[in-house]
Amino acid sequence: MITSLILALLTCHRSIMADSDSDSWVMADSDSWVMADSDSWVMADLESDDQEKMEVDFCLIKIEDDSESGAEESSDELPILSFKSTPESPEAYARSPMLTNMKKEVRIEDVLRDHVLHFLPAKTLCKFRTVSRGWDQWISSPFFAHIQTTYFKNISGLFFQLPGEDPSFISFNQDAYGMPDPSLKFLPEPVNIRTSCNGLLCCQSVGDNVYYICNPVTKQWKMLPRPNMYHGAEAAMVLVFEPHPLNFNETYELVCAVTFPDHPVVYFEIYSSRSSSWRVSDTICCELDCLDLLSGGYYMKGVVYWKASSGVILAFNLRNEQYGILPLPLSSREYGALTVMHGELCYILPCLIFDKYNIYIYGNMDMRLKTVLQFTCDDVGSTYGVCRALPGANDDILMLVLGTRVIAYHVREQKLEVICTMTADSCTGYLPYVNSLVSVRDPMVGVSA
Repeated sequence: MITSLILALLTCHRSIMADSDSDSWVMADSDSWVMADSDSWVMADLESDDQEKMEVDFCLIKIEDDSESGAEESSDELPILSFKSTPESPEAYARSPMLTNMKKEVRIEDVLRDHVLHFLPAKTLCKFRTVSRGWDQWISSPFFAHIQTTYFKNISGLFFQLPGEDPSFISFNQDAYGMPDPSLKFLPEPVNIRTSCNGLLCCQSVGDNVYYICNPVTKQWKMLPRPNMYHGAEAAMVLVFEPHPLNFNETYELVCAVTFPDHPVVYFEIYSSRSSSWRVSDTICCELDCLDLLSGGYYMKGVVYWKASSGVILAFNLRNEQYGILPLPLSSREYGALTVMHGELCYILPCLIFDKYNIYIYGNMDMRLKTVLQFTCDDVGSTYGVCRALPGANDDILMLVLGTRVIAYHVREQKLEVICTMTADSCTGYLPYVNSLVSVRDPMVGVSA
């Protein structure tokens, strides 16, 4: 809808500018207009029939010349500001901007460029580069990429990967959120997708301990150095990337919880893009009864979370590098997922009971039951198959796999949306993705041709 509005405004503005003549009318306030010449600025009512000649501008204020007025004032008194042909009343001053000797033309293209574009997804922005040379340079600039990464947070779709196959992408809107190469063939070797965060995707090479960070929209990628510890093919890792308007160095971290069969402990190895290196944390977890951590983790507000098969959550604070253990519902098993709702960590557990899907939502640090959502099989058009929750990227949407349907539940609107129908099993991995222009900056960056 935003895209259609922008195109309509651009078309309207161009037709208006094409019909305008050489007269210069500029706005002074909501009720009157000003005719500008080289000598004076005069307030006047708009009586022209051609009301399409609208170029927003500001009225100027003139400081009265004491020598011409002949008024005798003390040296302590300040000069009086007034309009040349308007009553000198407080209301007149309050309605007018206090600017001197400045004329500014505000165009629709400039307003859209400076205040709207950074709220749009990357694919739509690539189309808008053809509007003008100025827009092309602006959208292609690193500064704009940083702004768009900071402000655009909508989930664009899901990356998924069946065992032994290339990655694929489910777009929530093919026109706005499409992906140029969803199979990630621009990477130098076949990979398995592992984790994503705010437009970045982390992949692991097939059969090796090599990681890649990439932006699948721009096809920029970076190969990370090999870690100090062996992580295995099903590494429990989480990508951490938090763009901020005032932080132009888009840094990220990759956190991996490493376990060994003959050592009942969990190590934490961390990659930082600041140093382009791995390091093993001094913190070691020795409290888990079962060290079988599931590969998909979750990040929120400085803390990384992993779910263990023993029915608990392992939490690791990146700021002080301390860990904690959180409880989980006894029946959670492998079908629940961590997400965020209303700004707090939640655990989503779907369950099929007869012909109804019950979605149990647990929250707070004690993971107590907060609410239950209920759908019928007719609501989603599916009556069989797996019933899983997927990790979420924001608190507006809950992602679910109910039978053969991938479902998005919009929390605020309380509305179900069927994203797609597909054959999947409990081994299929899904990752939410945000369509972003985030740059992967590093001397080792590669760009697909």
